[in-house]
Amino acid sequence: MKASVYLIEPVRIRRKADTLHLTPTSKKRDYKHPGMEIAREMISEYPLSEEDIWWQSSPMWLPVERVADLHLYAEADMNSALLQFLSQHGIPMHVYNYYGYYSGTYLSRDPIPNGRIQVRQFQTYWDRKERLIVAREILNGAFHNMRNHMARAVRRNKVPDDFLTTWDRLMVDLSEISTIEKLMGIEGMLRKWYYQFLDEQLNETFKIRERIYHPPKNRANALISFLNSMLYTTILSECYRTQITPVTGYLHENGRHRYPLAYDLAEIFRPLLVEPLLLEMVSRKWIKEEDFDSKMNQTILTPEGRLRVIRAFEHRLRTTILHRDLNRSVSYRYLIRLECYKLIKHVMGEIDYVSFKIWW
Repeated sequence: MKASVYLIEPVRIRRKADTLHLTPTSKKRDYKHPGMEIAREMISEYPLSEEDIWWQSSPMWLPVERVADLHLYAEADMNSALLQFLSQHGIPMHVYNYYGYYSGTYLSRDPIPNGRIQVRQFQTYWDRKERLIVAREILNGAFHNMRNHMARAVRRNKVPDDFLTTWDRLMVDLSEISTIEKLMGIEGMLRKWYYQFLDEQLNETFKIRERIYHPPKNRANALISFLNSMLYTTILSECYRTQITPVTGYLHENGRHRYPLAYDLAEIFRPLLVEPLLLEMVSRKWIKEEDFDSKMNQTILTPEGRLRVIRAFEHRLRTTILHRDLNRSVSYRYLIRLECYKLIKHVMGEIDYVSFKIWW
């Protein structure tokens, strides 16, 4: 089983003996990977397994066959031989800035290039009618999953049922919406109500109040932005493993975003992988006030806080369900890959796209 590798401390990465070798470059004599202590604290919730290779102390050897992708949250010393090695094995490398937010991705040449699929993606984008069909279905999935999350909270008496009543009143028939701009307007209106639903379950220390992106002003905004960034790069990695290109989206405009298709798919999976994890981490006190640093009119996660979130997010990605169509257990991560395959079949004219909707 392959695993994502998250590097939080400065490290030197080299190819040695056809595998990856990591050596810390920290000047601290007592250097110790901070994730080790956090792993011990959370072991009752997240049992350690051999796949958790990124929790081990440095220096370490990583069998390249076990690496799904690399995430660089700190400075990394590498050379062209390493980049060639990553390309040879089809391993994406995602880079994040000082604040822990996504900056860019190193991708090798397409592992399975398919010009026909890319051409059909572009044609679907330029065909106004076809683009609207896909964009509506993306939001159908997103709205269904958000409502599912709200309905579950109502059943468990975590929020009043008027949240669900108001949601149904605000909801409109998307088939009657004729422009992308109007679709995005509806999405913004419903998501604003959805954030109020989340705030109802959060304590005062972690309330969202208002969604602020650049930069986040409070702990909840910082945590949501960090989780969104992780979901975004996860989707990019799964797109890379299929034949679909993330540079062409349908709901989000091309040119405004680096990879608009990743933003499109994120709308569908955030109610599964981001907002529920936000609530769970706060309610179970897996994340605390001291895991955030507020300075220069913004709030960011500390390195230790990032590790807590990374571990929880990775555990969520590995959660499995019995897929009702495939009749076998699949991980949440694999659900994202299946979504890419469904879009490919749609643009190729094989099967109409039906977005992922939570059924359990």
